[in-house]
Amino acid sequence: MTREVAGYGLGLPGLGVAMFFAISGYLVTRSWVRHSSFVAYAEARLLRIYPGLILAVALTILLGFFLTSVESGYLTSRQTVEYGIHDSTLIDLRYTLPGVFEDNPSNAANGSLWTLPVELRMYGLVMIAGLVGALRHRMAFNLLAVGIVVLFMAWPESPLLAEEVHARAAVFFLAGAALYVNREWVPLTGAGAIAFAVAAAIASFTGAYELVFAFGFSYLILWFGFTDRFRVPNLAAHGDLSYGTYLYAFPVTQVWVQILQPVSPWVVFLLSLATVLPLAWMSWHVVEQNALRLKGTLSRRTPKLRGAPTA
Repeated sequence: MTREVAGYGLGLPGLGVAMFFAISGYLVTRSWVRHSSFVAYAEARLLRIYPGLILAVALTILLGFFLTSVESGYLTSRQTVEYGIHDSTLIDLRYTLPGVFEDNPSNAANGSLWTLPVELRMYGLVMIAGLVGALRHRMAFNLLAVGIVVLFMAWPESPLLAEEVHARAAVFFLAGAALYVNREWVPLTGAGAIAFAVAAAIASFTGAYELVFAFGFSYLILWFGFTDRFRVPNLAAHGDLSYGTYLYAFPVTQVWVQILQPVSPWVVFLLSLATVLPLAWMSWHVVEQNALRLKGTLSRRTPKLRGAPTA
């Protein structure tokens, strides 16, 4: 049912990815605008992504050591070494480890990582837009964003984004970025959310539905996140567990699937959640938080390159 209603035929997992990219597009664009230099922006982005990722890749390899069906040479095998190098750098990802999860429906060690190279490419697009001054002029940014969307839709397997699913994620990122740059023209309001929903319903009868859906969905998610009308528990009160949850959910779920299969998906979900949250807490308090405290180390003496949008 979800695939029939959502743009791009997205199911619930796809909507989760779309939500992530829409929020990221908004916040990362704001990050460029608020930072005083290119170095500060790049430093903040890299410190947010890589320290937690490197730890997760190392722990996944260690986990595989105890689960592999390979009798010897697991840690020194070419497949393991390539997994460690490629997945910790996000260059040409590898998804499998020797003898690990071979009997599971998927034998990927951490299939969720596919989104991170796409995210890095989007960081690069924001950086380029800032450096050429597009973030200083809304119309310039909007024309650039439209051109990129047209390119992605016409050439989904371009060198920038190698697969069509990457281009779909990029559209949601650009929607979030556009909503930030145009925040004075298109404020986040309940009336705006209703207007976008109506527009999406009308567009569902046309070929423009998927693009309108992407912007409407992104608007709704961002409005819900910023509005004061709904009070939700402060999930970040004990640390930002979002990235750690993302990094560890897939391998932990794979472990429970291997141990318990066949079993109810709800049992796997609850056991995975109970295992992932402590790992995410550890990732935040031991690695991510300390890494983020290093922000500014490289950028204190760099020239300012403000990218605030103007009318």
